[in-house]
This record gives sequence, C-alpha cells and structure tokens, in this order.
Amino acid sequence: MTPISDLYQRLFLPHYIVNFFYTLSFFVARYVSFRHLDSSSKPAYEMYIYTFLLSLIILKYRSSGSAEEFLSITFVYGKLLNVVMFYLFGKTLWSTVYVIIWVVLFATLPQPTYQGRSEIIGLTTEDLRDIQYNNFKVPKITEITETTHDRKDKKKETTDNDQYWVIFFYVLWSNPCRNFESTVAKTSLKFTTSNIHFGKIDLEQYPALAEEYNISLSPTSLDLPTLILLKNGKEISRLPKKIGDGSNEDLDKIKSKTLRNAKVTWDRLGWDRSMESIITEFKLESLHKTT
Repeated sequence: MTPISDLYQRLFLPHYIVNFFYTLSFFVARYVSFRHLDSSSKPAYEMYIYTFLLSLIILKYRSSGSAEEFLSITFVYGKLLNVVMFYLFGKTLWSTVYVIIWVVLFATLPQPTYQGRSEIIGLTTEDLRDIQYNNFKVPKITEITETTHDRKDKKKETTDNDQYWVIFFYVLWSNPCRNFESTVAKTSLKFTTSNIHFGKIDLEQYPALAEEYNISLSPTSLDLPTLILLKNGKEISRLPKKIGDGSNEDLDKIKSKTLRNAKVTWDRLGWDRSMESIITEFKLESLHKTT
C-alpha cells in the first residue's frame, strides 16, 4: 500500500488542488444557485447521468495504474459532466465560460511530472551510449531500505554479472507518459538491484534517440510511453510491442499480414500500463532472483 506521506508529496500540488475544486463547481452551483428551480426546469434524468458517471469512475479506478492517472481521467469526466449539466439546466453561457476556463487551466496549469520516491536515473544520450557499452557508472548506494527492496542493509556493489536496464522513454506533453512514470517508479523501488537498473530519457531533448529506437513522437502515436529492456546494452524486449519485432510467438501462427498487424495494434491499444505488465513482459521476478 502506498504511504499517505508519498501520496501527499505526489498529489498535494496546485494542478490537482485547482482541478479538484473546479470539477466540483457545478455541484456547488447546483445546490446553491439552482436549488430553487421548479421541477420542470430540472433534467428528469439527472440522477441517471450521475449514476453513469460514477460507474465510469469506478471502472477507471479498477484499471488505473496510478493515483495520478485515476485523478486525471476523473477530472476530465467531471468537467465534461459540468459542461453538459450547465447546458441542460439552461445555463448555456455558463457552460461556454466553463469550457473557456477549462482550456486556460489546461494551458497554464498542466499536470506535473511525478514527484514521489523513485530509483529511476535521469539519462542523456551520452549515458545511453555508456550503457550500451557497459561503461555507465551507477551511483553507489550503500543501503537499501526494506520499503524499496524488501531487504534491509543489502549493499549494491559492482559485479561482473549481466547488466539489465529498464529505460523509460517519454515526452513531457504526453499525459499517458506523466501518468505512467509513477508505475515505473514503483517498479523501480521493488526491483532495482546491483544488476537491474531503471532509467528515463526525455525524447523531446534527445529526438535522435526516438528515431534510433523506432519510437514515433506523433500526438497520435501508440509508442508513448515506451519501456525498453536492455541486457548488456542490447534491446531484448519492449512495451508496447512493435509490429514485426519477433517477440510474439502467437503472431507466427497468423499467416495474413493484415491480421497480424491488426492483432499487434489491438495488443498495443490494450496494454494496461500496469506494474504487472512490466514484471511479466520483462520477467523481472526471475531476473531479481538471479541478481
């Protein structure tokens, strides 16, 4: 379970506070300014709309990989509800002004980057080159707490074993990347050892790496965020999978290229970005036991 102090550090920020109260604005107006309206002026199916929204939020809670992701989509649902309800109550001008303020908040108060505990190391292009040649020197940590690795007083020391790196490729303008970083951070706290490391690279600062690793930076890209597992500097797996990367044995059984592409696209869209997905795809449990 995530400590309350960690959630406070991650979520008690202007973006989340302002959006929380802005999302509640309709309900304040509903029970302060609109409560005297007669029944004919109120939408007959008001409660059905609330129930539908609550169902969506519950479903999102079950599928969210992080508190940031859950809050982000909940705010969107809530604001859409506000726009619709202002309109249904006959407050067209209010609805229009609400959308304008929403856009202003989106532009001036974007979702912040992850602020919690992490074992992820920020990397540059030069750092990645060193990793590829096994020349990167990881900062030595003399003690790892039970919270991060479930082992006390375990020392991280340089060894001659295989070196594994889970690299998180992201861009700051992508909300999925911002939401996913907390999941990668939790994974890093659990699985970082002397031979398993986690790093992150901002592809806006190093766009050449996006081309090198075949990661599309298009706003409609299915590649953001991307996680790549390197073994001694060589890629051995990635999430989401790429078409034709040869890592999915089930694809070999599908002879039609169109059907293969459709399956890969479906799998990429269906990737839940959970810690379980990372652990399973990269076999981190097995790697953790052998390092």
